[in-house]
Amino acid sequence: MAFCCCNTKLGKIYIAERDNHIVRLAFSYNALFDTEEQVNTPLLENACAQINEYFAGQRKSFNLPLAPQGTVFQKQVWRALCLIPYGQTVSYKYIAQQIGKPRAYRAVGLANNKNPIPILIPCHRVIGSNGKLIGYAGGLALKNKLLNIEARNL
Repeated sequence: MAFCCCNTKLGKIYIAERDNHIVRLAFSYNALFDTEEQVNTPLLENACAQINEYFAGQRKSFNLPLAPQGTVFQKQVWRALCLIPYGQTVSYKYIAQQIGKPRAYRAVGLANNKNPIPILIPCHRVIGSNGKLIGYAGGLALKNKLLNIEARNL
């Protein structure tokens, strides 16, 4: 696995790849990266460029090979997240219904929390049934910023 640090207008983002697929995105440096090599591969450079275009409001979707590691259920949830249109939000209950497990909305929340590739797998577009922002790995302020970027650039 290789990783790079991507400087963005919202701060540093760390992106990791393995076997030509993005496998991780983190909002802060963590011990996971201590055993890995920091390099700028073409894929990581492309990912940084696309993320910066997204933050600038110039990109509404990503064209990157993703390979998140997780359980079968988590991967189901993450695939469903990728279907949420840019600039829209849905509830955890909605995602549970979309994957055919309408009562699993709490488990959907846990899978959302374990999303290893936030932004690229848009877990920030999932909110509470009451319309309130609930949880985000990068913090609610960042979740709000991401949703505002999308709302401004529809």
